[in-house]
Amino acid sequence: MCALRRAHEELSEVEQERQQRRATNLIWNAAGDYGLHPESRAYDPEGYADVYMNSIVGAVYKYYDYPTIKKLLDGMENAAQGETWQDLFWTGLENCAYQRAIAERPALRLLRQGYARTVVAQAADFNDLDLPMADRIKLEHYRRVLGERHRLPPREEKLLEALEFPPELTSEQLCERMRGILKDYFGVTGGMLRHDTLAKLPQFMGGIGRRRYFLGARVSSKEVRRKAGKLSPIGRLTGDKTPEQLRGYVADCFGESMYSRGDVTNIEDRLCRDRHAGCMLHFTRGEFSAEPRDAEVRLQRQTSRSQAEANRKYYNDGIVAHRLAIIRLTEKVRNCILVHLDDTMIKSRAGELNAARIWRGVYLNDGSVFEKHERMTDTELSVDLLLDGSASQLQRQEKVASQAYILAESLTRCGLPVRVMSFCSVGSCTVTRIYRDYNEPEKNEAVFEYSAAGFNRDGLALRAANYLLSSSPYERRILITLSDCSPNDVKKVADAQGRQKDYQGEAGVADSSAEVEKLRRMGVSVMCVFTGEEEELPNARRIYGRELVRIRHISQFADAVGKVIVELIGSM
Repeated sequence: MCALRRAHEELSEVEQERQQRRATNLIWNAAGDYGLHPESRAYDPEGYADVYMNSIVGAVYKYYDYPTIKKLLDGMENAAQGETWQDLFWTGLENCAYQRAIAERPALRLLRQGYARTVVAQAADFNDLDLPMADRIKLEHYRRVLGERHRLPPREEKLLEALEFPPELTSEQLCERMRGILKDYFGVTGGMLRHDTLAKLPQFMGGIGRRRYFLGARVSSKEVRRKAGKLSPIGRLTGDKTPEQLRGYVADCFGESMYSRGDVTNIEDRLCRDRHAGCMLHFTRGEFSAEPRDAEVRLQRQTSRSQAEANRKYYNDGIVAHRLAIIRLTEKVRNCILVHLDDTMIKSRAGELNAARIWRGVYLNDGSVFEKHERMTDTELSVDLLLDGSASQLQRQEKVASQAYILAESLTRCGLPVRVMSFCSVGSCTVTRIYRDYNEPEKNEAVFEYSAAGFNRDGLALRAANYLLSSSPYERRILITLSDCSPNDVKKVADAQGRQKDYQGEAGVADSSAEVEKLRRMGVSVMCVFTGEEEELPNARRIYGRELVRIRHISQFADAVGKVIVELIGSM
């Protein structure tokens, strides 16, 4: 079955592990070495171990010095066109490794032909010129395997001829040949290929040529591979795009802007300054006017639709536990509302002056220095959910979507107005997607449309959320983020001395923390449901302080999240 057309199957964590073991076994069989620890494996776009390409990986291990080849592959990793170069290199390695292995493994011929037919079938829906260059080369290579031949542009024809490495080359000669190709066709010198890899590579990179969909199978190293079936096809981003082209690209991928162009300019003038000067904003409800012509954008939308189905399937597969979490969280919040938000004296922006709170107005710019006595209804309290929609969430998209739905549904059952949003950044543009608004209680299931892609400029996303909250009609406001608390954006940030620094690590955490404090000074209660790994937990504590929840299992969700929500409501 064509991998790009396979029914949108969700790979559970157990299935992912099974596919990894299967890939390893295929490599072992081809390499004839059952003590091998493969550093690379091949998966199709849905995350399934590919029989043929894993056999080729095994053949490369058997007939060549893999560490020598891996060093060159690693050197490509951080380059803007790194994936393109790696895919081209594997097309060449397939050609020579197949010829070395076919005498010992005649069955490879049928496997190769089957794989070639899959590649050709996957490309059937696309004009060749709409495909990324590496896929055009791969497509023509496998057409020739099937005895077909199509005309390539002269430069690409020569590139394919250079890539079809003969079997007699040594590992060093293969790498030297590939370096020559990179120099002749891409202007790459040795100094541009570095073996060092970044500590954390996001799945969505901001350079020219980064590709997130592919024909056939993709070979990647275990150190940087994410959930293979969840790779976002967004790729041709900002390197050669003007601001207006980027706006159009973002609108095509995520949905039309909910604001006019003039309104967006005014919002950017207000928010995109100091640490975020030069950034852009896009607010959308995920609505599209027409089907795009661009193949990459079409595939991005299809990937988002597939992820929505995967999210729903994940929720339904655990529906008993998820419904129980909704019931328990609803009960906790409802009881809290009855106790704390009934007939009471509440902090307010108008009413009787509370002398003990005057200092907050002077030093914290907190306008709630008054009190008023009234019977408070639950509709005077609103809750916003802000989901980290960056590619660092790729491996847990389904969990994040389910947790967001549990929150939205529970709070809705309590009669609270809820808005659900996500954010990511594409090039210099931070995208805020609204799934449901305060007056749309029937749209909680829209949360399942959540999908991850891109970088994450957390500070600007929180600033954008603050902007939206500033126009909220509700007296009391809670913002709940679901995030791994690992800010990482392609656009740099200036420090106090005006020096440009990467927006990650200390710079990103400090910026995000400052924006959370700003929200709290504006009277917004902020908490975080932490979705990241152990090493990111200090960042989360730095950004959100005590109002932080880490969920290890869905059975803990209602108690852990409910406890913090109850504390926030009780402090109002």
